[in-house]
Amino acid sequence: MAPYKVAIVGTGMVANTGHIPAWLELAPAVEVVGVFNHTLAKAQQTADRHGISHAYDDFGRMMDELRPDIVCVCTPNVSHRAYTEAALQAGAHVFCEKPVAASHADAVAMYTAAEAAGRHLFVTQTGRFSGTNTAAKQLADSGHLGEMYYAETSAFRRRGVPTWGRFHMKEASGGGPLYDIGVHALDALLWIMGSPKVVAASGATYTKLADQREDVVTSLADSGAPEGVFAPRDYDIGEYDVEDMAAGFLRLENGATISIRASWAANLPDGTGGTLIMGTKGGLTFNPLTFIGTLGRYQADTRLNVPSDPSVPFSGHWKAAAHFVEVLEGRAELLVKKEEVLNVMAALDGLYRSAAEGGEVRIS
Repeated sequence: MAPYKVAIVGTGMVANTGHIPAWLELAPAVEVVGVFNHTLAKAQQTADRHGISHAYDDFGRMMDELRPDIVCVCTPNVSHRAYTEAALQAGAHVFCEKPVAASHADAVAMYTAAEAAGRHLFVTQTGRFSGTNTAAKQLADSGHLGEMYYAETSAFRRRGVPTWGRFHMKEASGGGPLYDIGVHALDALLWIMGSPKVVAASGATYTKLADQREDVVTSLADSGAPEGVFAPRDYDIGEYDVEDMAAGFLRLENGATISIRASWAANLPDGTGGTLIMGTKGGLTFNPLTFIGTLGRYQADTRLNVPSDPSVPFSGHWKAAAHFVEVLEGRAELLVKKEEVLNVMAALDGLYRSAAEGGEVRIS
C-alpha cells in the first residue's frame, strides 16, 4: 500500500516540534510531501530542516501538485476554517490544531464541509492521549467514581505569554489562554466525565499583567515552547488585546458543574489548581492520579501507577497522528468526535459571551 501523503500548513513552533516529527515517525506508512507558509523562505527553511521535498507559498498550487491525502493545519486559530475547507474540497482529510476554530459557528461549518466531502476532520485535543487522562477515563467509565457531580480544571501559567507568534492578537487567535490552553483542560475533563452537554456558562476574563511592560525574566519553555521557535515574529506588547486570565463556571445537562481557569500571567505558582473530579463512589485528583474513596469502614487514597508518556515534546501529537492513520485504515474509531468538539467550543464561546455580558448565559 502506498504511504499516506501529508502536507503541512504553517511553519510555527507546533508544526516544527509537534506535528512534523509525529508524522515523520510514522514512515514508511506516511510520507510528509510538502510544507506551506505565506513566506516561501520560511516554508523552505522548515522543509530543509526536516528533509521534506517541497516548499510552497501558494496553498492551492501545493494541493494541485502534491494531491495530499492528509492536510495538517497548524496556523493561527482564525485561519483554521479557510484552510480546512479548502483541503476538504480538494479531497484531503484534515488533521487540525486545537481549538478547531475561533468560534463555534466556524467549527460547525468545518464539520459540515467534512461531511459533504466524505472526509475526516480530526482536532488535536491531545490531552485525551496522555496516560493519566486515559487511566482516569477508564476509571470513570467503569463506574468506580459513581455519579460525577462536580469537577475543577485549570491550565495555569505564572508568566507564560506565547510571544513568538500571534497568540496575543484577537484578529489571529480569537482569544487568549482560554482558547490556547484552557481548551485542552476542558476537553479532557468533559471527555473523562462522559461528554455531557454544556447548557449554561458564567465567565469572566481579565487583562491585568500581560499588557504591562514588566521587566520580568521568562523563557520560551515557560510559555509552552520547549523548542522549535526558529523564526519568531517580533513581539509588540502594544498589540496585546486578548485576556491573560479567564475563569468560569459551567452547568451540564446532567446537573453536574465544572469550574475552569486558564492563565498566561498571574501572581500564583505555575500549575495552580490542577484537575479534580468528585463522584458519589470516589473522587480523583491528578498529577499524580489518585483515587479518593473508602475501603471498608476506612477512608483510603490510592495512587495509580500510570506508565509515563514518551519523553519527547508534544508526545500527544505523536499518539494522535498514529491514531489518525489507524482510523483511515479502518482499525480504530475516531477518538475526538464532532459532537464533543462542538460541545467544548460552545462552552468556550459561552464563557466569552458571559464575560462580555456580565452574567450567566444559556447555551442552546
